[in-house]
Amino acid sequence: MDTQQEKNNDSMWWLFLETLSDEFISQTGFGIYAHITPLDVHHVYAEFQQNQESINHFARDYVRSYV
Repeated sequence: MDTQQEKNNDSMWWLFLETLSDEFISQTGFGIYAHITPLDVHHVYAEFQQNQESINHFARDYVRSYV
């Protein structure tokens, strides 16, 4: 994997993590790790990568289904 692709993957991971955490805070008042484990976050990220939805839409739907 080249360096640019690694940077893009890292950026996408952090954007996903921030978006999902913001959505949990918005809907529950608590961040992501108050609800799911770090391992679960990785599973949710893998699910997101297989999906064609935007990060915002995916995060909103995931948190709604979780809560």
